[in-house]
Amino acid sequence: MEKIVVVLTTLPEGAAIDELARTLLEGHHAACISVLPVQVSTYRWQGALETAREHQLLIKTTAGRVPALREAMRALHPYEVPEWLVIPVTGGDPRYLAWIASAGR
Repeated sequence: MEKIVVVLTTLPEGAAIDELARTLLEGHHAACISVLPVQVSTYRWQGALETAREHQLLIKTTAGRVPALREAMRALHPYEVPEWLVIPVTGGDPRYLAWIASAGR
């Protein structure tokens, strides 16, 4: 089975998150995208401390789909430098992992 990963990214509160998620799913870039409630992020950007209200996205996909997913996100994401972390999945229910692997086909 292909390697399963979870991709983390954030989007600003008020962004068209449902539309972005549907576009990524319709493009077969992921099996599932979970959007967490608004959180407050504090970070350093261009030498200044910033605070923003954001949604965390958990994108379940395969390692093989990551390059195309990344290109799609670059085109759709409103941030100049979006969060982009790819975390390998080292366990899980085999049926769920098989579903993730097959959902993008």
